[in-house]
Amino acid sequence: MLKSVAIILIFLSCSIHAMDYGIDRLAAPEVIKMLEGKSLGVLTHAAGRSKTGIHLIDVLHQQFLLKKIFAPEHGLRTTDDHWVEDGIDEETGLSVISLYKRGTRVPRPEDLTGLDAIVVDLQDVGVRYYTYFSTIAGMMKAAASMNIEIILLDRPNLLGGNTIEGKVLDAELAGHFISYHTVPTRHGMTLGELALMMNEEQKIMAKLTVIPVSGWNRESLLINYDRPWLPPSPALVDLSQVGLYALWGTMENFNLAVGRGQTNESAFHRIGAPWITKDEALSLAQALNQLNFPGVTFSVVNWKVTRALYVGQMANGVQLEWSGEDMRTDEFTYKISSLLLKMFKGRIQLNTTSPHFYGSQKMIDAMLNSLPWETYRLVIDAELADFKQRRASFLLY
Repeated sequence: MLKSVAIILIFLSCSIHAMDYGIDRLAAPEVIKMLEGKSLGVLTHAAGRSKTGIHLIDVLHQQFLLKKIFAPEHGLRTTDDHWVEDGIDEETGLSVISLYKRGTRVPRPEDLTGLDAIVVDLQDVGVRYYTYFSTIAGMMKAAASMNIEIILLDRPNLLGGNTIEGKVLDAELAGHFISYHTVPTRHGMTLGELALMMNEEQKIMAKLTVIPVSGWNRESLLINYDRPWLPPSPALVDLSQVGLYALWGTMENFNLAVGRGQTNESAFHRIGAPWITKDEALSLAQALNQLNFPGVTFSVVNWKVTRALYVGQMANGVQLEWSGEDMRTDEFTYKISSLLLKMFKGRIQLNTTSPHFYGSQKMIDAMLNSLPWETYRLVIDAELADFKQRRASFLLY
């Protein structure tokens, strides 16, 4: 790890002219030296393109010894919403090993045999329950056991690097695909920083090098995104949906439709269900507006669900409009979840993975018992203060 940190510091000392992600720095002499002559694997997906639009796989295949491709949840060059099977990449003819198929989400030893290094480039969205950093952790563990190097091409945290919010995951829930490490819901870290943290705190002992972003600062938010948006998953077809996902992506833990459709343009803009009446939808919109979240308004919506839960049925619910004003996303999630659980008691249901999304069964119990946010906020804020100290030594920017 000391060697990796030394390389990182050299890169950060270079002059900065514009924002370059890790993938944009593959032509740097230090990176070329790191990759040349090695049998490479790559872990990436459809969003793994440089600022010039070239896919990482194509760069590695043309310039280096790329031998095998690994794909995370949602697949490789497309975004799939189901299990993804192994296959062949049509552009290169190389084998593609899915890390999101029935039975396994980590590479097998035979998948890694003959490789010297794995190059990783995934676009994260800055919340704990998004699965790409658990996929990276699984790859790191498998690679460490075979002395295979991990070279991670970093990207910005789209939600910024300073704001951290939400319950820090209870330790007994760690290791799950959607709750891999004990970080808050909104952790304010890049995947490179998270990889460094997990490598040390989970004692993975991977030979890890992070190629950082140049020109990014921790104050940058979604509005500072500097290139065309490439969806990292099917329901995030628009950049604004990343912010909505942070606000109430946890609504997928309920037996509610969340706007997913054939084109997903309404995903996370609305919630509802066939078992909610039109009158109840109006009451819900009124109650949510009375919470007075800055820049947020709710209105009644009725739509035919075309994907996922309740497909083919008519649903009643609420549509969210948000101007992007700053607010605590954990407060938003807590108050809305509490209201739903109270208003639709007996009909609304949480799924079995809800503690992993919310970070704690105690938090769910607090919402079920309508404990005021101000009381639970004290618990969250104390944990966040400790987390800030934990993460400090892993920050690269």
